[in-house]
Amino acid sequence: MMTSLNKALDMVAILFRWLATISLLIMVSINLVNVVVRATLDQAFGWVFPWTLLLFAWMLFFGFYAYVRGKRDVVVDVIMIRLPKPLRILGGLFACTVGMLFMIAILRAAPSLIVIQQTKMDMIDLPLWARSLPLFISSVLVFLHMLLNFIQIATGQVTPFEKVDTLDEPEVQT
Repeated sequence: MMTSLNKALDMVAILFRWLATISLLIMVSINLVNVVVRATLDQAFGWVFPWTLLLFAWMLFFGFYAYVRGKRDVVVDVIMIRLPKPLRILGGLFACTVGMLFMIAILRAAPSLIVIQQTKMDMIDLPLWARSLPLFISSVLVFLHMLLNFIQIATGQVTPFEKVDTLDEPEVQT
């Protein structure tokens, strides 16, 4: 079951990376068209700015999960990598727990935010809560990612904060 969940979370991360990329592509394209039309015809499309804001939020929120899943988030492990294995395990479990609690805090606010954000966005026929929907979806996925990581650490499948050599220095020939 954990292998299936791992694969599913990886597939969603790939999808979210694509959605973030497509959001960026659309933002750049509509703004480029708007600049060209403004420069050549002295007119501007008023809908470009609200759509750019929406797509920017979506890009960030979709990218949030994709980067956490891809372990591209910022990890300050200067101290943790120097600790003995049992303390690194405790630290990993603690980090996962804090991450899950933070995601729960975000998700606890979701229902009340959705209820009060029923008005439509300016120039976009979508309710305000549509702007933050990818954040809530990403938060569920990050929670599952952290839970899976917690289980893997607790069962000994993964050892957190292993020292990894990221710079492979070429050998000097003498």
